[in-house]
Amino acid sequence: MENILEEIYKSGLKLLEPLTPEETYAIVGKEAKKLVQADDASIFLKQGKKLKRVYATSAVLYSFKQRKKGFVYQAYTSHKPLITKIEKMVKIHPQLEAAGMKSTMIIPLSYHKKSIGVLTVLSCKEKHFNNDKLKILSLFASMASMAIRKTQLYDETRKALKNRDLFISLAAHELRTPVATIFGYTQLLNTKSSGRNNTEAKWIKFLHAESYHLTLLIKELLEIERIKSGELQYVFRECSLKEIIYMAIQKIKLNYPDRKIIFEDLLNNPNDKIIGDFDKLLQVLNNLLENAAKFSSPDTQITIRLDSKPHNYVLRVIDQGKGISKKDLPKVFEGYYKKEDDTSKGMGLGLFLCKSIIEKHRGSIKIKSHPGKGTLVEVQLAKAKI
Repeated sequence: MENILEEIYKSGLKLLEPLTPEETYAIVGKEAKKLVQADDASIFLKQGKKLKRVYATSAVLYSFKQRKKGFVYQAYTSHKPLITKIEKMVKIHPQLEAAGMKSTMIIPLSYHKKSIGVLTVLSCKEKHFNNDKLKILSLFASMASMAIRKTQLYDETRKALKNRDLFISLAAHELRTPVATIFGYTQLLNTKSSGRNNTEAKWIKFLHAESYHLTLLIKELLEIERIKSGELQYVFRECSLKEIIYMAIQKIKLNYPDRKIIFEDLLNNPNDKIIGDFDKLLQVLNNLLENAAKFSSPDTQITIRLDSKPHNYVLRVIDQGKGISKKDLPKVFEGYYKKEDDTSKGMGLGLFLCKSIIEKHRGSIKIKSHPGKGTLVEVQLAKAKI
């Protein structure tokens, strides 16, 4: 008994690996066949209102049509395993006799007391299956059911995410041109109304700001698509980190003119060169500064600190904002992730983009934060070899 339990355990271990549905079905069928020394095995799963054969060790078995009054449906609806003789089935399935099959065992597959399918094994020997083999396969079937359901759920999630990404991609492409047009016109109106303090000028300024944020959001969505498809292009060249920092500070001050931004240059020598994509790294720093400004009070300062290690430059962006909880911290680099109480604009893509860009530069990015005490984002990039 110990030996067979060990065999069942070994068979179950093979189902713990990340598998596709097809791989899972194949392992379940082959292991079931091996555990009870059967000649063939099949798996039927519920699809809609019918049971469909999703796997068989023999191609011949795919030609059999299942009847709703047959043994397979009987085991499925009753949740009870069956041992049957082929002679009871040959009138309906003469191919079984032609294939030399003499006996079969049918085991229901269930998850949380709900039937999801049926596992069948066949033998060329009469009276090959008995109650001991029935118990063995029933034990294995419980593991197989969990593995199949886990794989199904994973596959459904993967397809749902793929459909979501496709929808977002199509929507972003369709919105890009009209939003760019709206932004262009609001920019012209904002320039013309500059210096005025009437109601219309305030409306125009608000519309310009909102269309600007919408333009940035669509740009982020399109970049996410290019990252996932591997189409995001990088142009690597020698860059000055300080130049990237100065440009990012100038840009953030356009949106937050009254904000106090401090740059602390802790390098002991004038060299600040890295090999990277200037525009992509500028985008990273823009995102980090935008987050720092967005999630901290206007009367607090934001610090950018540039330091050095033997082989890397260390860039830190420090704010005195509301911080990030310990629960949310591990999730901040996930795409489309936002805290429950986050009412800010955007879809939670900024840090996902930052991480993707920094990793492409073979650097690292990490966050330290405490609620009410602010946030520190640290980026490390390799020094250019002189």
